[in-house]
Amino acid sequence: MSPEEILEQAKQMIRAEGQVIIDIADQLDGAFVAAVELVSACSGCVYVTGAGTSGAIARRTAHLLSTCGMRAFYISSAEALHGPSAAVAPGDVLIVLSKAGKSAELNQFARVAQQRGGKVIAWTWEPDSELGRLADVVVVIRPGPQGEGEGVLPFGSSLANGAVGDALTLVAKRMRGFDLATLVQTHPAGATSELVRK
Repeated sequence: MSPEEILEQAKQMIRAEGQVIIDIADQLDGAFVAAVELVSACSGCVYVTGAGTSGAIARRTAHLLSTCGMRAFYISSAEALHGPSAAVAPGDVLIVLSKAGKSAELNQFARVAQQRGGKVIAWTWEPDSELGRLADVVVVIRPGPQGEGEGVLPFGSSLANGAVGDALTLVAKRMRGFDLATLVQTHPAGATSELVRK
């Protein structure tokens, strides 16, 4: 493969992923609003879970929520079913990222969370999946195959989930009144606080 071909293939992939993000913005609807309202009003903890690539994005989303002043934690669905699901209590919210919505361990964790008084938000391609049917709020994130690596690798879809998590975090942060001065206090290391101070 020539250098020109390498660059062209890379550019095509990045442009396709960029289009995925633009398309997802136009798909947001009342379910996203309901999810933001649940998270911003959460009096307990926000737990975020997922498996595989969705798990990596779930961990990132939990980190950003906690950075913006919410008691948010990533929790492995597999580990949750061996005891940690007992942490879920009334007032908590569980966000479950699952492309197909049929992962047994994710769905079982969601059921346990509801039994313990938590609310469940599903982010999925399939609103009619088992996860979609049991969740309190279903945010459909369905970017299509054009941004996926060779049509199947979860490239664009993982970015879409990340972008929705970013949007949810920013709006919930604003609704909760978490200001940048507090961000400086709680984020003293790294470049973030330096940018705020400028």
